[in-house]
Amino acid sequence: MEEKNRQNPFWNAKLPIEERLDWLLANMTLEEKITCMASTMPELPRFGIDMSYVGGEAAHGVEARNDQNGRNIPEPTTSFPQPIGMSASWDTELIKKAGEVTGTEARVLWHRHPAGGLSRWAPTVDLERDPRWGRNEEGYGEDPVLTGAMAGAYIEGMQGDDPNYLRIAATLKHFYANNTEHGRGWKNASIDPRNMYELYLEPFRRCIKEHGAEAVMTAYNKINGIPGMLNPQVKSILKKQYGLKHAVCDGGAMELVRNLHHYFGTHAQSLAASVKAGVDAMSDPMPVVEEAAREALEYGLLSEDEMDEAIRNVFRTKLKLGMFDDTVQNPYDRVTEKDLCSSQAQKVCLELTKKSIVLLKNEDNRLPLSETLHKDPVLVGPLCDAWYQDWYGGEPHHKSTLKEGLEKLLNTKIRCVDGWDRITLRACDQYVAVQEDGTLCLSDKADLFVKEDWGDGRINLRCERTGKYVTTISKGRRQSEEEDGALVAVKDAAFDWFVTAIFHIIPAENGAVRLTNRFDQPIQISKDKKLYSALTGEGSSFLMDTVVDGFEEVQRLMQCAKTVILALGCHPMVNAKEEIDRTTLALPPHQEKLAKMICKIKPDAICVLFSNYPYTIHSVQNTLPAIVWSATGSQDMGTAMAQTLYGKNAPAGRLNMTWYNSDDDLPDIDDYDIIRGKRTYRYFDKEVLYPFGHGLTYTKFLYLNLSVYMSDPAHIEVAFDVKNTGKQTSDEVIQIYASAPKSRVPKPRRQLLAFERLHDIAPDEVRHVIKRISTNELRFYDCISGSFLVEEGNYMIFVGPSSKETPLYDTIFLAGEKTKTRVLTKRIRADHFDEYENIELTQGIMTFTAATAKDKEKPALLQWRDCQAMEASEVHFLAKSAKGGSIELSINGKRAAFWSGDTRLYEPTPMFELDNNAKKEREEQQKICEPIYSDITVPFEQIGSIKQESQTVSIQMTGDISLCCFWLR
Repeated sequence: MEEKNRQNPFWNAKLPIEERLDWLLANMTLEEKITCMASTMPELPRFGIDMSYVGGEAAHGVEARNDQNGRNIPEPTTSFPQPIGMSASWDTELIKKAGEVTGTEARVLWHRHPAGGLSRWAPTVDLERDPRWGRNEEGYGEDPVLTGAMAGAYIEGMQGDDPNYLRIAATLKHFYANNTEHGRGWKNASIDPRNMYELYLEPFRRCIKEHGAEAVMTAYNKINGIPGMLNPQVKSILKKQYGLKHAVCDGGAMELVRNLHHYFGTHAQSLAASVKAGVDAMSDPMPVVEEAAREALEYGLLSEDEMDEAIRNVFRTKLKLGMFDDTVQNPYDRVTEKDLCSSQAQKVCLELTKKSIVLLKNEDNRLPLSETLHKDPVLVGPLCDAWYQDWYGGEPHHKSTLKEGLEKLLNTKIRCVDGWDRITLRACDQYVAVQEDGTLCLSDKADLFVKEDWGDGRINLRCERTGKYVTTISKGRRQSEEEDGALVAVKDAAFDWFVTAIFHIIPAENGAVRLTNRFDQPIQISKDKKLYSALTGEGSSFLMDTVVDGFEEVQRLMQCAKTVILALGCHPMVNAKEEIDRTTLALPPHQEKLAKMICKIKPDAICVLFSNYPYTIHSVQNTLPAIVWSATGSQDMGTAMAQTLYGKNAPAGRLNMTWYNSDDDLPDIDDYDIIRGKRTYRYFDKEVLYPFGHGLTYTKFLYLNLSVYMSDPAHIEVAFDVKNTGKQTSDEVIQIYASAPKSRVPKPRRQLLAFERLHDIAPDEVRHVIKRISTNELRFYDCISGSFLVEEGNYMIFVGPSSKETPLYDTIFLAGEKTKTRVLTKRIRADHFDEYENIELTQGIMTFTAATAKDKEKPALLQWRDCQAMEASEVHFLAKSAKGGSIELSINGKRAAFWSGDTRLYEPTPMFELDNNAKKEREEQQKICEPIYSDITVPFEQIGSIKQESQTVSIQMTGDISLCCFWLR
């Protein structure tokens, strides 16, 4: 690009950004604008603009593995713990420093590759309502206050605090209700207003409004019948209310609107509706987006002004990043190669990793271990010497396993056994072996394979001799099954998008087994004795012999061991990830069996758990004296854990999710109603394995002298003392919770108001804490008024180290508002109910969300309490139906109105006004046309004198009725 092309107002860094944007849009041709509707934009030579894109991952450091962008050569970056681990530190100051490291390293890489990477798609702030979610590792916990604060601090570090420039731009994922992987591209999340405003939207509000997040990525799933990228709340709430700057859709989401949701028939409609909803850039292939944009303009689906607004929003972010300045103005751009994986970055990473560790149990002060008394521990378990990459993690500067961390700390070799079986596979009187090129075939000489059993039938096979994982070659052509589906042992790790190193072992006849690959394709033996995955058939039969029993090896190692450390946990690419949900909270059966054996043989062993989600670890919890948890992903994972076990680090992390006792404690994973489903610590009313906020320390803290009062009409002041009564200096995470007075609606049993990690409290030291808390933290969404309010009454304030352990509490009266009654002459929204049965929310018309039966074979029920008594002559329902059904309205249990029909609903045209031909034509239309929402008017039945001032209205629907609202006249 010639320098003269950049001598224009757009490149003039001295001009205001909006003036630069005005000039660019005024001078771009329509065709040039069309090419700018994708998240990747082409070169615009007339303006000196090179190809650029918004995007790149940074969940826990910069992802620069480059296996997703064609460069393929990894560029090492600092790798922090998974977000679920970073958040477990409950340390906003430290996670902000991690954000600064991430932003700085992204800047360094941008200078290497200036097309993009300054707008990063992180953090993920989807509320973690279900611990079985496959992407649990990417979130910040189940509470909106904690998520907002911790993710918000990461954002502040990433973006910086300059009033004019960004270090990098944070893009929140995924807006919203995106907590299942199976069917995420087409499923509908049914979200009522209370769940939506109080829980699902709240992390986004806090991260945007309070912490300045620049952008948002929309979700694949539907929310109340509308695909995420078409959701008008992007513009009406995120942009207009919260102040969001730009929005992108998830990768390939525009095409999914047609191909999976079947919402529109053309990409042009999808693009136009997305832009109108507030989405500024489509993360789909550029040619597809350009064609869709061109067609949307041609047919009047989208105006040039609307396109200009979207382009302006994306280019504004790029200008704030300094990507098009003629001189360097961005203060964050003064970076060098020395800022990549710097000593300061490594220091921050190690510190954050240590502070993220949670001590779950420590009976009789089993921990910390003594370097003198426990100088020769033995390590057992699948995570004792393993470090696994995750999909959104970068290539770390270095990485440490638990074994390596202990060896470095104790300066000695550590004996360890992973507990995996070593097996051989036989067929046709020969063994499966790995050839020089990695191909698996039958041979007279056997290879041993490590059978890594991760549960749910997922097995990794690793050649013991070469250390390489077995995988399936898939070129997608299938011209030759043997060649294209060949089994090879060539991978250093079980790592790719589809994780093709996953296999399933299926029992067959006569003690034999059959193998299938990741896609359930059977493994066959070809005529030249090579193994390959076939498209059909049941597969070849193999005899699987256990040559080395992993459990026997563990027992042998433990025979003379004084100190045993059991390392259990997950593989972040196998157990759960994007597109793979967990089916259970239980440990993989192989690990559960190993744990029970250890508990029996060595009941004083220590359990270290490396996982990115809660487990039900009852055998360990009930027997072993000490359990320590850490997320995976940090380059210092092993080092930090070793230092914690031996007291070089005093753990004080806290859980950011409830650890439940059983799968039975959780509703269906597709049920998004947190309140009614009694999900998370806010609403769950049974015993748990570990409560939200739980975490022990190596010392004891005493909470004293609580004082709660109103510092002004809008703020509560909570003051108390924390005393270290033990013998070791330690951090402590103080947590303040509240419970609301009895109300007309269910309120949280407890809800987090504020927290703080207090650093380095010395023995006998007393630390005074004062927290000023806005009364708005206690507001709830009132479905009668359709707005937030703080309800009048006495609130309990609790203070302590977890949501369950709150030794201090007090009551304070808030002179808030009183809830009113519903006026039935106004339109009562179907989704603003108090109770429901068999209801799913879906798209309505105007500003209404509709309610319909989830199971069309059963009646659906809606109920609204606290309605005003009144006289009426008719009832109106705004509803639609494709096949007919019935609507029955009752007041205080007595029927007041009824409608039924067996045809589609349309704009009402009285049948007596139609002649016979018109009637016949209308009947034919009803067979082929889509139903539309119509105003159904039915008589209000006289049900006698109603004396109650507050009435309960119920509506029961049968069939496929979709109801938006009702009102009386």
